[in-house]
Parts: sequence; structure tokens; C-alpha cells
Amino acid sequence: MTCPACGGRAFARSTGKRSATYREVYYHCRNPDACGHEFVVALEAIRTVKSSRYPKPLIVLPISQWHAAANDRAANDDDRPPNQPAADAVEI
Repeated sequence: MTCPACGGRAFARSTGKRSATYREVYYHCRNPDACGHEFVVALEAIRTVKSSRYPKPLIVLPISQWHAAANDRAANDDDRPPNQPAADAVEI
């Protein structure tokens, strides 16, 4: 993790459990110039991509669908998808 104060490396020192789906992770900066920054990062389960075989009935997360990477056609991103008219084309 990068320290938001100085940009140096920070390490997780401890965690605190707040609920079954939410934790807080306490970070300390390792900057050799003695930045000394300590900060908290929130870690939360927000949705389900694949359902569990053994779900807990009291914990329900919204189900989302898996999506391909946004840049899955990196070699030809400048071209429009096949069968798509150009943006400046006019239909008559």
C-alpha cells in the first residue's frame, strides 16, 4: 500500500473486525525519512460474483455478473466494432 501522505510504502499493522462483511486495516508508513503517518483502510465485501456452496443465511450480498476486462481488445481499440456505423455516418 502506498502512503497517501508521502507516497512511500506502508504496511498493514493490524486489523479490526467490525462486521461479517467489513474490516478496518491499520497501516503505518515505512518511509525511511520518518514520515510516521498512520491511516486506516476500509475493506468491505460488496457483491457476489459466484455464489457459495455454504452460504450464511444472515449475510446477503447483491449478485453481479462477471464482465470481461474493459480493455480486452487492446490491439484494435482504435477500430470500431464490426457492423457498427461510423459516428459521423448519417442513416437515410
